[in-house]
Amino acid sequence: MLEETRQAPRPSWAPGLAAMRTITLAHLPQEAAAGLSVAAVAIPIALAYAALTGVPPAVGLYASIFPMVAYAIFGPSRYLIVGPDTATCLLIASALATLGLTSAEDRAVAASALALAVGAGFALAALAKLGFVASLLSRPILVGYLGGVALTLLISQISNFTGVRLLSDGLLNPIVEIVRRGGEIHWLTLAIASGFFVLLRVLMALAPRLPAAAVVIVAAIALSWGLNWQSQGVAVIGTIPSGLPLPRLPDVGGKLAQLALPALGLLVVSFSSGILTARSFGEKLREQGDPNLELRGFAAANIAAGLFQGFSVTGADSRTAVNLASGGRTPLVAVFAALALGLVVTTLTAPLSYLPQAVLGAILASAAIGLVDVRGFVRLARIDRAELFFALVAMVGVIWFGVLQGVFLAMAVTLAHLLRLVARPQHSSLGLIPGGVEAVDLSKHPDAVPPADGVAFRFEASLLFMNADYFNQQALIALAANPSARWLLLDASLIQYGDSTAMETLDRLRETLADRGVRLSIAGARGRFMTAIERSGLARRLGSDAILHDSMTVLAHRYAGRS
Repeated sequence: MLEETRQAPRPSWAPGLAAMRTITLAHLPQEAAAGLSVAAVAIPIALAYAALTGVPPAVGLYASIFPMVAYAIFGPSRYLIVGPDTATCLLIASALATLGLTSAEDRAVAASALALAVGAGFALAALAKLGFVASLLSRPILVGYLGGVALTLLISQISNFTGVRLLSDGLLNPIVEIVRRGGEIHWLTLAIASGFFVLLRVLMALAPRLPAAAVVIVAAIALSWGLNWQSQGVAVIGTIPSGLPLPRLPDVGGKLAQLALPALGLLVVSFSSGILTARSFGEKLREQGDPNLELRGFAAANIAAGLFQGFSVTGADSRTAVNLASGGRTPLVAVFAALALGLVVTTLTAPLSYLPQAVLGAILASAAIGLVDVRGFVRLARIDRAELFFALVAMVGVIWFGVLQGVFLAMAVTLAHLLRLVARPQHSSLGLIPGGVEAVDLSKHPDAVPPADGVAFRFEASLLFMNADYFNQQALIALAANPSARWLLLDASLIQYGDSTAMETLDRLRETLADRGVRLSIAGARGRFMTAIERSGLARRLGSDAILHDSMTVLAHRYAGRS
């Protein structure tokens, strides 16, 4: 089946549908079983994330049904399952709070409108082929961002664990408030939440393939019904309307413009999270995804969520992992999972009404712990302390300023880091190790010998308006280190592009050096950088013998010989 799917034709409009056509009757039982496993995990997650966003429980189920089918048809991945996600749901909750919406029904309508806006954004981004936008949130930023989301999510569950409706927000204020209002804690609620949290973590550790959240929910419903916890003051999710919704456009009145900024944040985070999930599982299957095709798949999923009264979705790592572990290998798994969820919504909503809110809090707290990538922080500290700093900035931004603001802070930090790297790239003066023929960085090889009558200078980035003055300054500093230099050789092997400002800077450097009796030469220029040198006339003014195509190894040997 796997080989059949890989070789199947994939029309651009519905690649998932093409993959489903390769399934034979013999494969249907396996795909159906995988779909039931995905549904078993999706139900508790859907209810928990609905509680997190402050919308009715049914909305979480709707967001898990219709988007799965839409992505199964229009998405490019054979194995990815879409659905509610911690980071996106926290963003939705933050956005709804800024709109001043208090009732669950009003929040549900606004959440559906947000999903439609995000879906439209995905569709426009797909048309413009903006898949590269996922790279704006680098891995260090995502590690820090998810760490901040995890801490925020943990703190937000204090109310579900204690039964106390807290009025404070932030990181420390809720903790201070619950300590101050300790006498109001509902101890049975705390015992239920803590007990099921421990049970959930134990099941996940001892039986990782078991749908632990589903087991916990079944047990909690049975105990809540049998022991009548609601009569003892334990909050339950209450009545869930039976049946499936009809498609409709959400009416948000005059708040449409206010949804633009939250929708942009959701668009970036949900795509980044979804594409990371797709890539990580794709690597396990040795498949490489196309971000632009994923944009179309996510567009279909979010538009379906908005039309069918759900909220924004993205790639779901836990449900995708269950899919693969259960042997599912085609989008048909998502269709079977959606059918199973639809059966629950139409016939089994009555038992779900007994589910304690405390158990949903336990599920969310467990999910928060799973978001913290401790190894990721340690790895960043080992590889690059600067990237660890960026991760911590992103984490603090989410905690201190809020989830939505943290998204844009993470993007700003990433772009600032990229601009810094471009504006102040690595550079070095080159020399030759005695007995060798390879040009090396003098600062990293103390035994290397610089040329006696010249300077070989390497610039390790494209030469642009934002770093041209820096290049000129560093080239002159390198030249000043050798007062007897008669030539300056620019190793351009790592320069891929040069704009008009760069050409003017090089020409000005040529004139400055000529006034000092020093000749400028360029070695290893190629591609667009060499084209710019030729079209600007710089190659003619330098002279053909100053444009060198030899490798730096040969040049270093030649100039070392001259010395």
